[in-house]
Amino acid sequence: MKSKLLATALGVALAVGLSSQAFAGAILIINGSSGTSEPGTTSAITTNLNNLHVAAGNTVTIADLVPGSFAGFDQVWDVRFSNGLAITAPQQTQYLSYLQGGGGMFVMGENSGFATRNNSVLALIAAAGGGNLNFVSPLSSQTVVAPFTGPNAIANVVYAAPGGVDSAGTGQFITVDGNGDGTGVAFGVGDLANASTGALTTIFDVNFMAIAESQNLTRNLINFVGEEVDPPMDIAEPGTLAVFGLGLVGLGFARRRKTAA
Repeated sequence: MKSKLLATALGVALAVGLSSQAFAGAILIINGSSGTSEPGTTSAITTNLNNLHVAAGNTVTIADLVPGSFAGFDQVWDVRFSNGLAITAPQQTQYLSYLQGGGGMFVMGENSGFATRNNSVLALIAAAGGGNLNFVSPLSSQTVVAPFTGPNAIANVVYAAPGGVDSAGTGQFITVDGNGDGTGVAFGVGDLANASTGALTTIFDVNFMAIAESQNLTRNLINFVGEEVDPPMDIAEPGTLAVFGLGLVGLGFARRRKTAA
């Protein structure tokens, strides 16, 4: 009887309290603040991205330059976009190694005025085995593609002046216009032939990360990368312990009644 009551109390506690999920990922944001061509934009997107990650339960480190190692970070968000901050060959090797180790990455692209940066992003995708994508200038108004439509509801986005690609390669579009071109592309775990345990996302428009109307898209990107490389762990809330405690109290009461009888 004792073991049966204990199992019941524990089962109730688990049912009630293990509904909360937490990522608690270690996030590195690389913003290139010392070399950006648009300091105001860099500051705005860094602040906003940091706040959204913190709200999601992540721990954020912000770096100006690409560090020599990504050890200790679950995700790397390279939000640099200027031509002078293209991903270099050594950095591409470092990024690829990180993806091959199961890391999650976001790399920023931009419109046709930032060709050097964009080409380096496309080169990283190709090196990771995501396909040889061609840069295009898509329409500003685009449809958000599932799963990026949730969990924070968003169906459409209007970019300021986007770039994009004509194919999602081995991945999938994040957003797509009426011509079949997309500004965002994502590669989940298993999509990259040369980095099958990593996840890589990119959007060729920096302004979306600071515009109020597209904040749910950024939130959903954070959720996607987190779920790919940091599967959420069920954790017990304080209420769980309270319910479990009540179960133990009930167990003690039942034992006293049995003894009295």
